Amino acid sequence: MLDEKFGDPQTLKAWTKLPVQWGGAAAKVEVFAADGAEAKVKFVPGEGQTFPEKATTVNVVTGAVAGRTLQLASWNAATGEAVLTGLDGASLAAGDTCSIDGGAVIQSGRVLYMRHCSHCHGTAGDGNGPTAQYLYPRPRDYRHGVFKFTSTNDMSKVSREDLLRILRYGIPGTYMPSFLLMKDEELTAIVEYVRFLAMRGEFERKLVNELASDYSEEAVESRLKDETRTDIVGELAKFLAEDVPGVVDGIGVELEESWVAADTDEAKIIPSVPRVPDSVESRRRGRELYLSKTLNCADCHGIDGAGNGPQTMIFEKNPVTNVPYNEPGLHDVWDNLNQPRNLHTGILRGGRRPIDLFCRIHAGIKGSRMPSFKNTPHEDIWHIVNYVLSIPFEPEPGATGVASVPAGSSTDTAAPAAGE
Repeated sequence: MLDEKFGDPQTLKAWTKLPVQWGGAAAKVEVFAADGAEAKVKFVPGEGQTFPEKATTVNVVTGAVAGRTLQLASWNAATGEAVLTGLDGASLAAGDTCSIDGGAVIQSGRVLYMRHCSHCHGTAGDGNGPTAQYLYPRPRDYRHGVFKFTSTNDMSKVSREDLLRILRYGIPGTYMPSFLLMKDEELTAIVEYVRFLAMRGEFERKLVNELASDYSEEAVESRLKDETRTDIVGELAKFLAEDVPGVVDGIGVELEESWVAADTDEAKIIPSVPRVPDSVESRRRGRELYLSKTLNCADCHGIDGAGNGPQTMIFEKNPVTNVPYNEPGLHDVWDNLNQPRNLHTGILRGGRRPIDLFCRIHAGIKGSRMPSFKNTPHEDIWHIVNYVLSIPFEPEPGATGVASVPAGSSTDTAAPAAGE
């Protein structure tokens, strides 16, 4: 089922239900004139489609040779005129639907991903590439469809804009580098391929969960007390034939809706008030909120923001197995130890612009124990932002802020006696 919808890394398949920019443009054949092994064709773009400036292939979608991929000897994006070569008897008819250079973006993204990303994030996006074992924090596993640092609300997926920003600037304090020198079209292609891998992983997990309740090894072992293996196998075969197609379609709709919604204005976090001017009073108010019982930031980040709050010393339980982790501290959905940020370092992985911190507080950090405080008044969030940004520059407790004077300096010499 996974291969049918997504293919494999060497032979990708486009499940067109998914909101992925595969590349190319849909078109219909207007004129087809064969001339030996070649043919002159005029294509008309589909509604809302724009022909790519460069194209090398035509994927035939409908008609007598549907499924064939034909090669372009020449291509004119302005007129839609082309010369096809290597037809081997293939013939198109007026009205046939084709895809001009279909899949070009996703194929380019795959090549770039394998070159620049797979050694950490893995071929399937599982965060387990050959160098991953040496890295902390671990590379992201895309298969949950969860990305930590977003400008979207707490219930929304990551947006394309968020992924582009991470690619351009990297993630400070981690091994995720900046790819700012890459071309925009290359970054866009990588983003689409990463989204493709995330959707593939989500699809696989949802399908497994659908089957696990009745047909996992544990479930079958339990059912064998009252049923025969033959009955269970027969039931499974019937389920796969009759019910799974509907389940697959439902998962596809769910993926489509959630990923499309992430790129809408409704998903964006937009402060209702401008940033409160940074001032001593604003920072004081921010610290009050930081320590308050309502927000209780200190429970994780510590009273002074050093990332050493009481929650870092508890033994959490794995939410799936209900078994305690081997080490104390907070864990993320990938089962990695994920300690709260030490705010004194000034290294903020999701970005240190004021709006970045606003989004971290408003939406939380997805996949981690950092919760959403979306119900907090936006003015109060800005006060917390001002306080957090000030923490790396605060003097040590008890310091006066006045530089000490070295012993033996002129200012340390006793005053002359009267009359001297």
